[in-house]
Amino acid sequence: MPANLPAEAKSKWRRVMEARTPEEKLEALQEFLSAVPKHKGTERLRMQVTRQIAALRREIELRRRKRTGGGEQFFVEKEGDIQVVLLGLPMSGKTSLFKCLTGVDPADTRKPVPGMKVWEGVYFQLVDAPPFLGDAATQARLTALARNADALMLVVDATADVEYQVTTLLNSLEDARITVKRPRAQVEIEKRATGGVVVVGDLEGATLQDVISLLREYGIYHAAVRIQGRATLDDVEEAVFGGLSYKPSVIVTTKTGTLGERAKSYLTAVGVPVFLFSKCEEFEFGGVAEYFFKELDLIRVYTRNPKTGEVEERPVVTKRGARVLDVAKMIHTQLYENFKYALVWSNRFTFNPRRVGKDFILEDGDIIQIVGG
Repeated sequence: MPANLPAEAKSKWRRVMEARTPEEKLEALQEFLSAVPKHKGTERLRMQVTRQIAALRREIELRRRKRTGGGEQFFVEKEGDIQVVLLGLPMSGKTSLFKCLTGVDPADTRKPVPGMKVWEGVYFQLVDAPPFLGDAATQARLTALARNADALMLVVDATADVEYQVTTLLNSLEDARITVKRPRAQVEIEKRATGGVVVVGDLEGATLQDVISLLREYGIYHAAVRIQGRATLDDVEEAVFGGLSYKPSVIVTTKTGTLGERAKSYLTAVGVPVFLFSKCEEFEFGGVAEYFFKELDLIRVYTRNPKTGEVEERPVVTKRGARVLDVAKMIHTQLYENFKYALVWSNRFTFNPRRVGKDFILEDGDIIQIVGG
């Protein structure tokens, strides 16, 4: 996917990319879909576009209702360090798990409800999403919620059909171009006004000229193509239609402390960690937190007060590879602008602290004290 799209379809996709309003994009997507031939190679593409059309119709309707005083708030602004959305079908035990972890008892399960859980100084914002009901409008809103999150918890009732529940959730996420397993390659296309096409990363079985020729067919002449992993030309073409979004995920089974052999076999094949939830006090959230922290490639950096020498209990959470200057900017603009040097305490050093410059790379558990001018 996509497979040998005709020139007419590629031309109509340009209109989709050029659309400035939801209404324009909806019309352009409908025209594009009409130009995509129906065969095995385009099934997933047609399904994806159909979902996009449904989501846009819902967005347009919500905007209309908001202008007239109606509508509902479905977006949850991120707070804390990591946002995790809990997804599940009706009666999955999702809200019970949410209440156990956050202490928050949702008054209205028809809207997403946020709560907070702290693990080793890291603040996890958990969001109890409304249940999947099967209709396109609800599914579009829930997958939008999932796309905005950092990670997902897929909650299923272990006393019911586990395979059906997980398959339903995974298929809905897949339709929205969300994957719960790290893909072989991730491609992001950033369109630019000038500069031609630049590829950052590794191509497999293709050249830069192949990418340039492909993007020109879609009316893209200037872009930065960023690749994680090794990407084929098909991977690049898929990214034209919306990049695949990887969300680290775990499956949580509820209502029983054991699983049948068939359920165990199926969940093993899914390929994401599985946690059992039957009693609140026995649930291992630490394992969930560690998995998300590792998959998101994050580190904790602790700050030291220069006057008292005390180290803050709550760390600064940032991406691995962050420099001292990056952390200074996260703490305060003045520290960033007036930076002179930093003192770092680390288990890597024989003697502590060490005086370092702005480009020093920090690691998990480092303690930092920034000195300004």
